[in-house]
Amino acid sequence: MTFPLVILEFQFGFLQTIFWTNIGGIAGIYFFAYLSQMLIDWWNRTFRPKKKAVTANRTGPKKVFTRRNRRIVRIKQRYGLIGIAASTPFLLSIPVGTFLVVRYYRTVKARFLYLILSNVVWSVIYTAFYLFWDDLVLQRV
Repeated sequence: MTFPLVILEFQFGFLQTIFWTNIGGIAGIYFFAYLSQMLIDWWNRTFRPKKKAVTANRTGPKKVFTRRNRRIVRIKQRYGLIGIAASTPFLLSIPVGTFLVVRYYRTVKARFLYLILSNVVWSVIYTAFYLFWDDLVLQRV
């Protein structure tokens, strides 16, 4: 939501605003992806029990599905990677959206491409809205 400040304070044009806000967004995506991966690895090392060798007769403890687990599975199935990426700059913040993508879509190679594409699309929408806001409001008054 820094677009109005950038546009009003520095009097940036449309392309200049798109460029600088996407540089910041892309840097944020990669920074929080690296940080999220470090936090996930630390959590797994610290709080996850070591897996013991599984014998042929025993498959280990049965997984318990809690309400939270079911909710996460439902969100993943309903919206998927594209849904999370599309809502990242708008509804979710870049840190939260990037964490979810890193956590649940580790094997998808295009995950960062989706996040970056979503960032570019939302920056164009925000910038166009704020640049033309005065024209839209002043014409109606």
